[in-house]
Amino acid sequence: MIYNLLLCLGDSLTAGARDPHLRNYPLELGQLLSTDTGEEWFCATEAANGRTSSELARDCYAIMSRYPDVYGVLVLIGTNDSRHRIPPDVFEDNLGQILRVCRILKKRAYVLTIPPVNFQRHFLWYDREACTLIAAYNQRIAALKHAEVIDVAAKIGDDHLVDGVHLTHEGNRLIARVVRDHLLAPAPTS
Repeated sequence: MIYNLLLCLGDSLTAGARDPHLRNYPLELGQLLSTDTGEEWFCATEAANGRTSSELARDCYAIMSRYPDVYGVLVLIGTNDSRHRIPPDVFEDNLGQILRVCRILKKRAYVLTIPPVNFQRHFLWYDREACTLIAAYNQRIAALKHAEVIDVAAKIGDDHLVDGVHLTHEGNRLIARVVRDHLLAPAPTS
């Protein structure tokens, strides 16, 4: 039997906060990959509500070291950075350090773009400046050199957000489908 393990790192969006079925995109992704490939897939989740990229950069070596069988790491981080006003260059450096750990531990790295927030909904920590910062972070993600970038932000609309920030169940399923499609796409030929 073939089995595959992925590690999903992030904040409340990865943890699945506010999903009405208490699921998250990693659970949905593992199920999709297993069904579509006929292999056994599991996506381990190491996520914390409120986590910033600085906290993940600090802790990622210890976290990833606990998963020696994982071949790939998916990173979705940055929403909380925007409310803490983390400058884009600091965010980029944090991602660079996370990706460095992936290379050191020989893990394939995938970075997901940050879904938009709707600051006009009732989630008070986010405002126009947070939205501007998320856009700047996504520009930095798009330019990464040591990871495969998966653009989930372009697919997420307000109807995929429970409260203007967190994903609905369908939002988690949508991210899982976008990631699945990326992972299973044929390798580009040169």
